[in-house]
Amino acid sequence: METLRKYLESMFANLPNSPEVIRAKSELWQMMEDKYNELTDEGMSENEVIGRVISDFGNLDELADSLGIEKAMQTEMPWQGRVLEEQEVTQYMAACTRSSLFNGIGVMLCILSPITFMIAEIVLILTGSSEDRIYGIATAFFFGIIAIAVSIFVYDSVKMGAWKYLKKEQVCIDYATAEFLHHIREEERGKQAALKTIGVLLCAFCFVPVAVMGAFEAKDDLLMVGTIIMFLLIAFGVLLLIISSGRDDCCKTLLRLNDPRTVSGNYVPSQKEVSYSNKTVEQIMSVYMPAVLCIYLIWSFLSFDWHITWIIWPVAAIIKHIINNIWGDKKGQEV
Repeated sequence: METLRKYLESMFANLPNSPEVIRAKSELWQMMEDKYNELTDEGMSENEVIGRVISDFGNLDELADSLGIEKAMQTEMPWQGRVLEEQEVTQYMAACTRSSLFNGIGVMLCILSPITFMIAEIVLILTGSSEDRIYGIATAFFFGIIAIAVSIFVYDSVKMGAWKYLKKEQVCIDYATAEFLHHIREEERGKQAALKTIGVLLCAFCFVPVAVMGAFEAKDDLLMVGTIIMFLLIAFGVLLLIISSGRDDCCKTLLRLNDPRTVSGNYVPSQKEVSYSNKTVEQIMSVYMPAVLCIYLIWSFLSFDWHITWIIWPVAAIIKHIINNIWGDKKGQEV
């Protein structure tokens, strides 16, 4: 039956995603299913049954009149391009997984780079060494870490450049691939939620070490240790947040390849992606949530008013909702 389902989806893939076409596809599937059961009951083999069903119902030109989709058959839809091969999809998934890990490590190193100066301060307090020498070494390590992070970003950008054709060329995915991506998203939903939850908790409670040190009026060196721990928690939290979305974003990218106006563009129903009629608004919204996160972290670390700074999230959500209602357009495909 799965073979017949894939064949049916390929028949309707480039037809308009209209109520008439959806109804016709449902009716044809019912006819194919009934014929399949009938022939199976007669004792025919699986291959013989599939061949017979495809022979009887596999030509839409002959069935268009009875299914009521003559006009839809004559509608010229944009060319979908070549279908991605299974090997390409697998390689792209692996590349996205690697890319999210590399980006996460790069961001983590950037966050951790100021720790070099904190360690230098602790060394000065404990040993009384030459301040110029210690800070000189700390500065060298600081720029070394930044250089490594930048190198990681550049390397990843070059490697991912091999997949630019997914956005520039006309390519699409078939029904089997869409189902495969759908199952991946469902299977990894729990893992993704766990990583995001841990990441958010690490960032939200990163201030605890510093708060504890301050409450017990710890010495300067211990306060600095608490600050280092705070940066470590933030760095690992951000790493987990970045890694958690890598494969899911990859699946969304592949699912968006098909034209949403066609049947193939609606293989996997899920949450509709919002597009924006105004290009400036679209560019702003593409960095909206990362900007909110940065503002939240900077405000929180500078003020330590964590009991107040959380208010930025409901306010940001309200603003996003208003912007979506004014400039948003949900005519995009479902992913």
